[in-house]
Amino acid sequence: MDDGSKVVSFIDVGTNSIHILVVRFFGDSMGTPIFQDKETVRLGQHLFGHGFIDRETIKKTKIIMSKFVKVSKDLGAGKIIAYATCAAREASNRKELLDAINTEGLDVKVISGLEEARLIKLGVFGPDGPPQRTIEIDIGGGSTEIVLCEGKDDIFLDSLSLGSVRLAYGCGLDQNRALTFPEYDFLRRQVDMMSYRICRRVREIGFEKACGSSGTMMSLAEMCAAKRDGDSSYMMHRELSELMKELCSKDAEERKKIPGMNSGRSDIIISGGAIAEELMYLLDIDRIEISERGMKQGMEIDYLLNSGHSDFNVKDSSVLNLAKRCQYDRVHAETVRRNAILLFDDMKELGIHSMSGDMRQLLAYASVLHDVGEFISYAEHNVHSYTIILNSSIPGFDDGELETMAMLARFHHKKFPSRTSKYFKGMDSGRISNILMCAMILKIADILDRYRDSSIDLIDISVSEDTMTIGLGSESDISMEIWKLKTIKDDFKNVFGLNLEIDRI
Repeated sequence: MDDGSKVVSFIDVGTNSIHILVVRFFGDSMGTPIFQDKETVRLGQHLFGHGFIDRETIKKTKIIMSKFVKVSKDLGAGKIIAYATCAAREASNRKELLDAINTEGLDVKVISGLEEARLIKLGVFGPDGPPQRTIEIDIGGGSTEIVLCEGKDDIFLDSLSLGSVRLAYGCGLDQNRALTFPEYDFLRRQVDMMSYRICRRVREIGFEKACGSSGTMMSLAEMCAAKRDGDSSYMMHRELSELMKELCSKDAEERKKIPGMNSGRSDIIISGGAIAEELMYLLDIDRIEISERGMKQGMEIDYLLNSGHSDFNVKDSSVLNLAKRCQYDRVHAETVRRNAILLFDDMKELGIHSMSGDMRQLLAYASVLHDVGEFISYAEHNVHSYTIILNSSIPGFDDGELETMAMLARFHHKKFPSRTSKYFKGMDSGRISNILMCAMILKIADILDRYRDSSIDLIDISVSEDTMTIGLGSESDISMEIWKLKTIKDDFKNVFGLNLEIDRI
């Protein structure tokens, strides 16, 4: 369709189901959904019972993903954004899963529980958030995300290792049969043990309204609504308690006959209901509003925010918040970032590398964060920076992006790695090259501000045959900076295949 619009596909690889949302964007519009679907795969069923995802399920997932990719392309999608959540985070054979589903150029990103919570919040409430302080509870197959927010502010975000599939197939109870009261009480106690710290914190902060999302919440609300007026936009705690008694009294086949019941959830609905009922009890929620929106809509809004449709940038905000929490040297970080981007751009213009804008952005963020490890100790601060960034779970970034930034920070100081470093195990050669090139650029940029005085006034890059020359202009004595740059000549040549010369302009 040649009307100036563009199509983007969003795929959510969940623990219970895989969801797809295809959206057409016209100009600066928020977009119009043109296709959505879901397929139940139960990635977590074998995972939570045995610790890994079985091959049959991986094969089924691959088929579904191939179908969704084809549908996306047939609808004209120029970009496919795919995120995997809890099952992919926890499976011991995660690489086998990702290798199977990263087909036809698709790059599925594994995101943290906190990032999942942030995206769900965006999907349910939109970019402006709820007008009053609201708690949002999303019960997934492997995890339950809890968000406390007001307007655009995320007051509290967390992800519990609780989910309808996890509790159904990992607790040792056969939930295809009817359950006794002690057995159901056992499930509620499991929820209590996993959530009491978070619930205590949420109660301390307080909230005015409660909202629930996910297939589990919608199915429970449908059954509650069928017993009164048919309005499934909300659910009362007392209704849910009565419903759970009825569900426990029946086996999986009998549950399918309950009005409003989603037959595909008959074996996991008791676990999902136990999570919902216990959280409502612990948080003193009498009424919870139900939203049909969730993570895939959050992915859509996040795409818009990161495409310049708002003056708020999730990634910029996340990086600055982490840097500030670690009491970073702002002037030095900004100087290094400026030097790094100048080097990246000039070297690309001269044909020394051909890295994408995505790597440029990650280099800029890593430049801001490269010294955050000093918050722990200056000695080995690059190692501490690596650990902090890798485990930060900051909103806006997937696991791969965090790993890339962490490596750039790790290698900016002291010994530079070779391509055979243990850090690169399992990576493809293209990604290794990008990381090494950006790490070298960051190392040079940091050396140029070695004494944190912003003494370099001019940086000029030139290439002649097999040599790249960095010309430096300064009114200060920069002999130590020049000497230090000369010590990395061998590493520079290993990365870029060029000799390195340093001139004083």
